[in-house]
Amino acid sequence: MVEPLTGTPAADIETAEAIVIEQFRAVVSASPRLVAAAGEAAASRRLLQVVTSEHSGLTYPLELLLGEGRCEWVVRDSRGGHRDGTRGFPLRWTGTRFAPEPDATAAEPAEPIPGSGSLEVRITTLHGGGATLRLGRAVETVTSALGDGEPAGWGAAEPVTEPWSATTLTNLCRDRLPAPTDVIVTGPGVVGRLRTRKVEAGVQEEVELSGPPAGTVPRAAVETLAAEAAGFARMMVVAAHPGRPDGLRVSGPTPPALPYGVLIGHELVARNGVAHAERTPVAKVAILGGVGHEAAWCRLDGGQRPPYEQMAAILHHYGMPDQG
Repeated sequence: MVEPLTGTPAADIETAEAIVIEQFRAVVSASPRLVAAAGEAAASRRLLQVVTSEHSGLTYPLELLLGEGRCEWVVRDSRGGHRDGTRGFPLRWTGTRFAPEPDATAAEPAEPIPGSGSLEVRITTLHGGGATLRLGRAVETVTSALGDGEPAGWGAAEPVTEPWSATTLTNLCRDRLPAPTDVIVTGPGVVGRLRTRKVEAGVQEEVELSGPPAGTVPRAAVETLAAEAAGFARMMVVAAHPGRPDGLRVSGPTPPALPYGVLIGHELVARNGVAHAERTPVAKVAILGGVGHEAAWCRLDGGQRPPYEQMAAILHHYGMPDQG
């Protein structure tokens, strides 16, 4: 039996196992309502289940939010049935949550169209912390290379409410340390998330951005991005996600983002030397950066092996865990 709606004002249905919110609109974003409900679900060790129509598209920040451990996407079809939004297996209402049907299996993803979907950029930067800490350079680099402009703003939810200021953003994250901080960031043709957390060596900044349609981005723009990121990034992955036509995640199973290039930063290159980096087992390797500050830019659009296999080989070469 559904419990009274008293604990979470944002909920449409609230039970001992789940907070359920219905969002039947064409574009569903990481609104203040959904961000607050996700926090409440995590704090109460329940699931946040966001129910949309089969024609709804998710913004990238909401897609990232629903990819976390206690958030799920539920799609209601035109016949009133329900299925998992990303894997496609059927769901049923148990009285306390949407759960997989017995013996449910995920649907097969559709074959991607080459060049389809949105460009995806993930950059990890390790900062020393302290008074010299400055966040946001990765976001600025991506918007400059791919969108030909400065970032527009940031905030805790969509739409973002703060104009872009690396200083203000840095101060917020520094004041919250050692607690982690997540913010949504936007720029010309780019939207995503900036996440900071305290690590043993300092402060780790992880930026995940969805950019313009992959087929519209000139190769020269990606090469410029790699050259700029080589100066500060610990690692960068550039990929194309086929499940985001027009920048929105459509419901239904899709293949994961197809990696195009991986930048291994100077810190990781220095561990084993430039000669080791030049032997990275992919078809196209370029050494970027100045002497003593070299980074390796590895393109995966050549060779005999699929991009996923080449990326796994890169990670193994540098003794890194699979980035999944």
